[in-house]
Amino acid sequence: MNKKKYKNGQAYAFLSPFLVLVAVFYILPAFITVAMSFTNLDSAFQWHFTGLKNYEKIFRDPNTLTIIRNTAVFVLIAITGTVVLDLFFAVMTTYFIKSERVSGVFKAFLMIPMITPAVVYSVLWIWLLEASDAGLVNQLYTALTGSLPLNWIAKYPFQIILFATVMVSFAYGTTIFSSAIKSIPENQFKAARVDGASEWEIVKSIILPNIRYHIQFITLWETLGLLTNYVTIMLITDGGPGIKTEVWALSAYHKAFRDQQYGYGAAISMLLIVVVLILMLFVNRVMNQRDRR
Repeated sequence: MNKKKYKNGQAYAFLSPFLVLVAVFYILPAFITVAMSFTNLDSAFQWHFTGLKNYEKIFRDPNTLTIIRNTAVFVLIAITGTVVLDLFFAVMTTYFIKSERVSGVFKAFLMIPMITPAVVYSVLWIWLLEASDAGLVNQLYTALTGSLPLNWIAKYPFQIILFATVMVSFAYGTTIFSSAIKSIPENQFKAARVDGASEWEIVKSIILPNIRYHIQFITLWETLGLLTNYVTIMLITDGGPGIKTEVWALSAYHKAFRDQQYGYGAAISMLLIVVVLILMLFVNRVMNQRDRR
């Protein structure tokens, strides 16, 4: 017993620096954010508990419904596009392209947007879509159509942030799906070909069922990431024009750090956390029910 306690003590000693860091930088800020959401903390940094007034203010805000709609549309379209492209590139580079060298080069290109710092990535989009003749897209547009340059970001803000977000997202899912496809036993493909199955039938009846749990994982993972991510939107459009591209996470940032309504921003963040937790529990329950079947 003493030897076991000694081993446990050693384990806790090795883990203690990590646990302290987690407590200081994750757990403690989480409790502070919860407490802050019930205060009117602002630029004066004076704490006055106001109960549920911040939450009531959220639902009285005329912009709340627009922001919720923006968030829902953004997440649904982005997650659909991301998963579809993940599957397409994974199947193409793993099943149809047999050469590891060729598929590896292609996957390396897919990784570039993901490993590029968000600031650099967003600045590249702003430069490409520059409203003057200096923008690369406008140079092509004016050369092909003879029209005047367009302010693409102002005219198509939602489409641009969706496209920019999906470009960053699909590399991770493609890597996961590719690894899952490689783990499928080769005899399943051989048996399907002997039975006369077409390539589409092999993809539909063998590849997709075998990687269904990976699809569920990527869908959940990317959905959670999209709900809490706002950096690309902030850097490209900053939620504009007006609030056309304002999503829930960006709204929390704006209220807290631009308007210095820290208590109100914390309340918006708390509602987002509640939505994420409910979504995680729902998906987990659905997956468990499918496993039991």
